[in-house]
Amino acid sequence: MNRPINQYNHFFECIILTMVVLTSTSIGLETKTIDLEKSSEIDYIYGTVTLSTRTAMNALGLSEDTKIGARATMNLTVNSIISEGCNDCVHNPTGLQIEGFVEIQNIRNDMGGLGRIEGILSITYLKEYLKENFISKEWFTINWNASGGTELDTYTQFTIIHNPPKLELEKRYDAAFITSDGEKESRTGPWLLAKTLIDGSINAQGCFPNSVSCEKSLNPDINLTSVKKSIDSPKTISHSNSLIQINNLESTENIPSNIDGFRDLFEMKNETNDHNIWCDENEEDIIAIKSWNLDTSNNNIIAPMTLWLDVLGLPSSSFVQTNGIWSEIDYSNTGCASISDENKNLIFNIIIR
Repeated sequence: MNRPINQYNHFFECIILTMVVLTSTSIGLETKTIDLEKSSEIDYIYGTVTLSTRTAMNALGLSEDTKIGARATMNLTVNSIISEGCNDCVHNPTGLQIEGFVEIQNIRNDMGGLGRIEGILSITYLKEYLKENFISKEWFTINWNASGGTELDTYTQFTIIHNPPKLELEKRYDAAFITSDGEKESRTGPWLLAKTLIDGSINAQGCFPNSVSCEKSLNPDINLTSVKKSIDSPKTISHSNSLIQINNLESTENIPSNIDGFRDLFEMKNETNDHNIWCDENEEDIIAIKSWNLDTSNNNIIAPMTLWLDVLGLPSSSFVQTNGIWSEIDYSNTGCASISDENKNLIFNIIIR
């Protein structure tokens, strides 16, 4: 079933929504005993997120005719993971898997209430280390399955390949916070506050970008609490982020539209017929194909989520636009875009459906 184009414009806020969830697993307040910090990890996250912006509503499949302000209640389990079966990896990727129940209430349109939606939110973040602190690849997947029907489901997958490998610095995000009395508060940009509670759990409150009257209010957009446990052995999963290069393609007259919001962040110059596109395997009909040479004359830094990712201590928040090609393809229900370098090697990929 074809979806309206606006369903695909959700991914910016979808990343933010996911970053908000990852806040509780990524922000570590200063502790008096390093041994205690090393012996514990996040067990589960619970709390609420008020979808105070249009794109936040779209992130969970709510259409344009619904009013902003729906409230999502979350109860999510966190597991450390190791991924097996990556065909082009030197070492097994490791990371986090966050999955659990989400209930969305207060869904309204001009005619009144529309009831509620329940679903399962699954977030997977993986990175491959070539050696200690050097990351070669990263994968970031967001999967939302609503009980109300597949038309509300959303899926976004990012792949980033670092060549040369990227150095991951410890505590690199400390400068993004003001620390006082056991609390950490973001210095600039969207407001974010994290503090340790009496029982050792961490409470994170914050705002979506452009959210009105949120900062330091009695009802912030985000109010999540994470609870720790003793470190367990990582859960083993199958690596499911495989990409296939799509060959023998010709440009179409129509321009792909499923991922055009992200394309607008890049400086494009002339169109090219040299298509370097990767996607997952599917049998959908091809709707549109286009490629453009990237313009690096302004040394453009592509970093739509830099502040949030830095605040939360997560890597791969930005990269400098390099010479290469942006290629994009629309299938009937899927959009794929790839950036390849001058040697036609993949360095960035996104899949949305």
